[in-house]
Amino acid sequence: MKWSSLALAVALAALSLSSPALAQGVPAGRAVAVSGAPVLARQAVGVRRAADAPLPLNNPAPFRADTRQNRALMIVGGAGMLTGLVIGHDAGVLISVGGAVVFLWGLYQYLN
Repeated sequence: MKWSSLALAVALAALSLSSPALAQGVPAGRAVAVSGAPVLARQAVGVRRAADAPLPLNNPAPFRADTRQNRALMIVGGAGMLTGLVIGHDAGVLISVGGAVVFLWGLYQYLN
């Protein structure tokens, strides 16, 4: 007896407090036609432009020339330094110093 009266009270409270039509702002006795067509007012996702594009610069950055040769000089110079270290003795020191010069020249040209 106790459980049945409690269940009845909960059911009455649930039915009287919540109504799907009231929760959606629609009067209870009135039906609303819902269209499946896309409407601009209901658009929820998509890419939108937040601001106008910035104006072009008056002074654009200078053109940077191709750096393939400079990178090649750095690679060959590094390989020459490693080769000189592997060879050792006086000949290895000369090859290593020559590789360092080539590497540094390529680095200097790359950074300018």
